[in-house]
Amino acid sequence: MKHSISHSYADPIVSGMTVGGALLPGDPPEFERFISGSRPLNLDGIDWDAIRSHPLPVDTLRILAYMQDVESHTVVFPRTIFSQRAVDDEVVGTFLICWLYEEGMHGRALAKFLACAGHPVAPRPNGRTTFMDHVDRTLTTLLAAMWKDFLAMHMAWGAVHECTTIHAYQRLMQSSEHPVLHELLRRIIADEARHFSFYMWQAEQRLAKPSARRFVRAIMDRMYVPVGTNHQPDDLARWVSGCLFDGDDGRAAAKRVDRTIAKLPGFSDARLLGKWLDRNVYT
Repeated sequence: MKHSISHSYADPIVSGMTVGGALLPGDPPEFERFISGSRPLNLDGIDWDAIRSHPLPVDTLRILAYMQDVESHTVVFPRTIFSQRAVDDEVVGTFLICWLYEEGMHGRALAKFLACAGHPVAPRPNGRTTFMDHVDRTLTTLLAAMWKDFLAMHMAWGAVHECTTIHAYQRLMQSSEHPVLHELLRRIIADEARHFSFYMWQAEQRLAKPSARRFVRAIMDRMYVPVGTNHQPDDLARWVSGCLFDGDDGRAAAKRVDRTIAKLPGFSDARLLGKWLDRNVYT
């Protein structure tokens, strides 16, 4: 099947990398592109001692702590994302193992930055698993067992989340002139770009089936929320979303997310992020 989705987010960043996972004969080029760059987040040269020399606004620190929590929350995801259908798929299952590891490293790096800035991450008072985690896990298990095209939704949802995350980090960089933060986020974005590229490739293939894309679109139109908002207080999630995606630059970034996802089959008129912002932030 032809792979027509552009990988423009990932290619300029990943090209030239020589470290990564093992490739096998016959691996699809899109999978090779991802796995060849899979590795722990490269923190060489990050000047942790210089972080305090460049004070950050309180709002930026608050947003950064929110995003660190979202990244580190992946430690509770395995029983949710590793549905039997994902495990049984050689390409998707391998991708998710790498994805989980890399996202966890993002959370650790952001926690280190915050600690060096004098704002260490406080432990969750009730542990890391929330009520919504249990709900997500139960629904995922049931839906994956009953629906053979479940991975089409999983990959489409992942594409939206990764694209939103990339733009959120870029917006955070725009709000600060902190050189160490810029360099750290640039490296994290490089990982998120590879994740996004993989999700888009897989989603395009799996949404080629008309019945799958109709069902996926119907579910996502009704249930989509930005990454992390289900696991954060509503007021905080709306405030962070407003800081990142309101104002001229923020709204332009949100529109870019929706335009990118509109390239998927069945999503040409979708405004998933925009509609959520209309209801929860722009009102």
